[in-house]
Amino acid sequence: MTDSLDAHADSAERLSDELMRLDIRLETPLNALRMRFGLSELEVRCLLAAIGPHISREYDKLYSYLQDDYTSPYLSIDLLLQIGGEDEFERREILERMTADSPFVRDFWLARFPLGSASTPSLPSREFRLQDRMVHFFLGLEWREHGPLKRARWYPDPGEGLGPSLLNEDLERRAIEFARQRRGQASSTVMFVYGPSGSGKTHLARRTAEALGSALLEWDLRNAPEEESPFIEAVDRLLFEAKLQDAIPAFDHLHTLQRPQTESTGRDRRLEWLLERLDACGQLIFLTSEEEIKLGIPPGSMVDIPIPLETPDLGERVKLWQTMATGPLSLTQEEAGALAAKFQFTPGKIKATVEEVLKSADWRRLSEARNDDSDNSSKLLHKAAYRLISHHLKEKAVKMEPRFGWEDLILPPETTQLLRQACDRVKLRHKVLHEWGFEGKLPYGKGISMLFTGPPGTGKTMSAMVMAKEMDAELYRVDLSRVVSKYIGETEKNLSEIFDQAKLSGAILFFDEADALFGKRSEVKDSHDKHANMETSYLLQKMEEYDGLTILATNFAQNLDDAFTRRIPFIVKYPFPDAVQREQLWRATFPKKLPVEFIDYAFLSQAFELAGGPIKNIVVTAAFLAAKEGVPVSMKQVIEGVVQEYKKTGKVLLKDRLGAYADFWKG
Repeated sequence: MTDSLDAHADSAERLSDELMRLDIRLETPLNALRMRFGLSELEVRCLLAAIGPHISREYDKLYSYLQDDYTSPYLSIDLLLQIGGEDEFERREILERMTADSPFVRDFWLARFPLGSASTPSLPSREFRLQDRMVHFFLGLEWREHGPLKRARWYPDPGEGLGPSLLNEDLERRAIEFARQRRGQASSTVMFVYGPSGSGKTHLARRTAEALGSALLEWDLRNAPEEESPFIEAVDRLLFEAKLQDAIPAFDHLHTLQRPQTESTGRDRRLEWLLERLDACGQLIFLTSEEEIKLGIPPGSMVDIPIPLETPDLGERVKLWQTMATGPLSLTQEEAGALAAKFQFTPGKIKATVEEVLKSADWRRLSEARNDDSDNSSKLLHKAAYRLISHHLKEKAVKMEPRFGWEDLILPPETTQLLRQACDRVKLRHKVLHEWGFEGKLPYGKGISMLFTGPPGTGKTMSAMVMAKEMDAELYRVDLSRVVSKYIGETEKNLSEIFDQAKLSGAILFFDEADALFGKRSEVKDSHDKHANMETSYLLQKMEEYDGLTILATNFAQNLDDAFTRRIPFIVKYPFPDAVQREQLWRATFPKKLPVEFIDYAFLSQAFELAGGPIKNIVVTAAFLAAKEGVPVSMKQVIEGVVQEYKKTGKVLLKDRLGAYADFWKG
C-alpha cells in the first residue's frame, strides 16, 4: 500500500514538473487570460491541469493512472488538489473555487455531473473538463459560435485600419477621448449610438475600438431569443467572448427589443435583462439603434452616454458623393449636388450605391445593349440608388415611366420656360441653398411645388414625365381614391405616409385632378366642413415641408382656393392649342416607323379644334384600322378616327366640316 502511495506521489510530482514546462509553451494565451480576466496564479495552474490531455495523450495515461480510472478523460477535484495545490491553504482555495457558482467555473469549465443531479458523485470524485471554447483558445484553433451568436460580426484588429471619417470628426474625437478615460474603470460604460441605417453607428464604434487598440464584436439583436434564460445566456456568452478576444462588445438594433405587448407574450423585458447584465460586466460597451430609446436611469453605477447621429445635410451629402465616387465614377459638383438633393442618403447608403455600380462594371462592358448612358457616372449612380431604396409608395400611388423628352412637348415658349426653370431649381439646389447660404434662411419649403392648370389633353401629365426624365427622378401619380377617407384623420394619415415614403427617393408626386380633393375651402357649417378645410391646410403644410417636387394638376383652376394657389411658387397654365400648335401636335404624334400614305396636316389642324390627348387617340385608332385593312395610314383612317373621337366625347361633327374628305364620312 505504501509503495502504491509513493508511486502516486512521484507521478503527481512528475506531472507538476510537466505542467510547469507546459506553462512555458502556452505562455501567450495564459498571459492573455491573466490580463483580461484577472486570474490568479492558482487559477492558471488549474487551467493548465485541464489543458494537458488536449495537448498530448501522455497526460491521458498519467491522469488515468493517478485516478485509478482508465475510462474517464475528466479531471477530478481530488487530482486537481494533488497537482494544483502546493499546501493545505491552496488546496482549500481550489476546493472553494471549483464548488462555487463563480465566473471562473461558469466561463471556463464544464461539470460532468452538475450539483443536484441524481448521479452526483462524492465531492473529491466530481469531474470537470474545460469548455470547448477554452480548448480552442489555448491551442490557437479557429472557433465558430453556434445558436443565437453564430451570426455575431467580428470586426478585425486595428491593424487593418478604417481610414479617416468623412463626417462627425468632432463627435468621434470626443467618443474616443471619453472611452480612453473610462477604460479600466470598475463600473460599466455604455455608449448608446442611435440614428438611421447607414449613419455610421458601427463605424463610430469601430473607430473607437481601433483607437483603443481593440477589435469590435457586434451581435445583431434581431437574432436574440425571446425567453429569459436563453437570452441572458447569449448576452453572457458575447460579453465573455469579447473579453477573451480583448474586443469591445456591441449590441446592434437595440430597438428590436421592444416587441409589441400581447396577451400571450406579455411585456418585452429583454432590454431590462440586457441592462442588468451590462451593469454587472464592468466593460466598455456599445449599444446601437435606428431609433432613440429611453434607457431610463442606468442600474447600479453604469454610465450611459447617448450619441445621436443624424442624416447628413445637403452640403455633407455632396461631399460624401464626390469623395466616395472616385476613379471611373468621378462626379462634377453639379452631378453630386443633384444626387445629394434627390437622395437623402446616409454615408452607408452612399457607399453601398457606389459599390453596387462598381460590382456590375464588368457586366456593363460585356453588354450588347449599350447606350449613350452606359458609361455616365451620374446616370449609373441614379439607377443604383433607386434599386437600393425600399419604399411603399405603390400602395397609394401609381409609378409612371418617364419616356418623353422636351422635344415631345408642344407648348407655348413661356410654358416650357417655366418647366425648365423648375427643373433648374432642383438641379441647382446645392449651389443656392448650401453654397450661397439660403439653407439657413429656409427652415422648410426647400422643395418645389407646382400647379398645372388647363383643359384635358393639353400636356399636363406629359410635362410631369418630361421633368422626371430630365431630373432622373421617379414619378408617382397619387391615386386619390386610396388617399381620401370619410373618417376624420385618415386622409391626413395617408398623405403623411405618401410624403414620408417619397422622401426616401426624392420622388416627384403628381396629384392629378387635384381640384376634386383640394377645392375651395367651404364656409364652416359643421364639423365635416371644418375637417375638409383642415385637410387642405395639411396638404399645403406637407408640400412646403417636402424637399422634393410636388405637382398638382387640375382641369378647372377656378375651383382652387386663392389662398391655396398663393402658396405655390410655380403656376403653369396650359392653354388650348391654336392651329399652329395643333399642326405640330398632329405631326409629332405619328411615329417615324408608321407606314403613312398621305396626311393633310394643315387641314386637320384647321378643321378640328382638338388638344393633344384627343389627337393621340385619333392617330392610334387610325393605326389599328390601317393594320386591320393591311394598308398604310391615310386620311381615310384618320377621318374615321376623328368621327369616333367626336362621338365618344358627345360633340357634334357635321359632314360639311370634312371638306374634300367628306367621302370618308360614315355618320
